[in-house]
Amino acid sequence: MGFLFEITGAIQGFWFILTRNFIPAQALLLFSLPFLWCLYFLTKQWINQGYHGVPLVGKGTFPISSIWGARIQYIAQGFKMIKEGHRMYPDTTFQIPTVNQDLLVLPTRYVNELKSLPETTMSSSHAVADYFLGSYTTMGIHLFGHIVWDVIRGHLTQNLGNHVRPLVDESTFGFDQELPACEDWTPINVHPTLLRIVGRASARIFVGPLLCRDPLWLETSIDFAKCVFMGSSLLKTIPSVIRPVAALFYPIMYRIRRHHRNARKLLIPEIRRRRKQAATVPDWKSEKPDDMLQWLEDASTGADARPERMVDRQLGMSFAAIHTTTNHLTNVVYDLAARWDEYGPELRAEVEEMLTESNWLWKKSTLAKLSKLDSFMKESQRLNPPSALSFNRKVQTDFTVPSSTPPQTLPKNSYIAVAAGALSSSDQIYESPESFDGFRFHRKRVTLGGSAQSHQFVTTGLESMTFGHGRFACPGRFFASNESKIILALLLLKYDIRFPSEAKRPMNMIFADACFPDPKIQ
Repeated sequence: MGFLFEITGAIQGFWFILTRNFIPAQALLLFSLPFLWCLYFLTKQWINQGYHGVPLVGKGTFPISSIWGARIQYIAQGFKMIKEGHRMYPDTTFQIPTVNQDLLVLPTRYVNELKSLPETTMSSSHAVADYFLGSYTTMGIHLFGHIVWDVIRGHLTQNLGNHVRPLVDESTFGFDQELPACEDWTPINVHPTLLRIVGRASARIFVGPLLCRDPLWLETSIDFAKCVFMGSSLLKTIPSVIRPVAALFYPIMYRIRRHHRNARKLLIPEIRRRRKQAATVPDWKSEKPDDMLQWLEDASTGADARPERMVDRQLGMSFAAIHTTTNHLTNVVYDLAARWDEYGPELRAEVEEMLTESNWLWKKSTLAKLSKLDSFMKESQRLNPPSALSFNRKVQTDFTVPSSTPPQTLPKNSYIAVAAGALSSSDQIYESPESFDGFRFHRKRVTLGGSAQSHQFVTTGLESMTFGHGRFACPGRFFASNESKIILALLLLKYDIRFPSEAKRPMNMIFADACFPDPKIQ
């Protein structure tokens, strides 16, 4: 608390100087109260000592020996701090002072007791909305409600086979538009190229063939996610008491609103057109589009059926789908380019073999047989996890973990997570965990035979928690897996991939707990 006492002393000195220079007491009080009020909340948030009795990681490692310093340190070294915390406290809960909240990182042994709890007890939706500062970035709780979960589980995931051909067609079109015809080695910027291809393919399933190639929709759906991440990251470095004012001076916050206006301009006329057809076309039920926009229309009632709400949910799902898939694919391509001779020809042969067996018809079953490609994807994700954390929840009511000894109560409004990034590189789980082994999981599937499902890219468990685990594990991971396999298969069939001579696989970039590939690499 020394830092706080120094500030308090400075204020007292300031008060003494002002009062001795004949400033009227009333005017001084009027001037001082807002200042003192802001100062109180600044120090309350940034020097708060967190949860009593829970080990705290990071305090004292920054030059300013305080939790305030640890919060600043978290911006640049959060991924490392979480991994170090897991090394120090592998079987107990520890806390991390993030820039926005105090986070309880739980041992994985608690996950099976928590994974099926309802949203009224442990809420993943509230955790995501708060993580991205939804009240500022428009990523509020209404974007993650039961409608979205039901649509993804009931329509997107249950009908994956129907979406394979449209994904192949749109991805092929994307390759033709975004990649040059190469007769010799040609440099490309990997991340922005894949971003546009993924944006096109996702839009085909999300908004249908009439809108998926619209330049304004592509720009809106792609840039919206970038603005939300950047906007929330900037605002997290600002204490909450002054965020409402600070947000007014960030142009990126106005870009978010502009994307909402553009999305409504494009989608609301289409929603109304479909509603008119539903009321007038006798066979509409059998003729209606098979896309996310229509599934949301069918699932929404009451206030949720307002076109504006449906457009907001479309943007929310584009946010969840496009950049996460692109970042993963970029890491896979980097790993493949760094090891082309070792893995490229064998992965290409697998794709050709599976397509030959199906008479070159792309089907869900064809993608399921790409075991080596699936393994390569999972290994790349293991060594390049999107975050050091997973299983993020906001505690909605005080909850005592049944198996905890001594009893551990998770307080209402606290945030919890699991150190998934540390698990991915644990020598207790993986042999030679720091080494890239592209067919690691393929061999495990072959060895286990009937238990091969446990080592697929989409599989979740206590040893593989990138997608979360349990009732609220990422419901879109099955779609993302198929989309990724299609894009990678087309890439393997069309191109050899290498880094320029003597170039090595680039290091990832870190911001707080997030880990993502360098987007500027060729």
